[in-house]
Amino acid sequence: MRKLIYQGFIFTNSEGHTDSWKLTIKDQHRIGSLFELRRLVAYYLELGILPATRSSLQDAKQTQNTMTKNTVTPRKG
Repeated sequence: MRKLIYQGFIFTNSEGHTDSWKLTIKDQHRIGSLFELRRLVAYYLELGILPATRSSLQDAKQTQNTMTKNTVTPRKG
């Protein structure tokens, strides 16, 4: 089985054929060529309807952690 990560989404190819890549987003499955699936991901990203990926969730968590550490101290005087 081959796996490919594109824009945080995982394409799998268990059959070894060039047009049998599988993209799973939540409970939906799409099968097609890499070109078709990459265009589909780009289209969904443009529409803004894709769920957050692990990498984007980790980025948001890191940003939130750094924001809580950099607190502003009140001025004295």
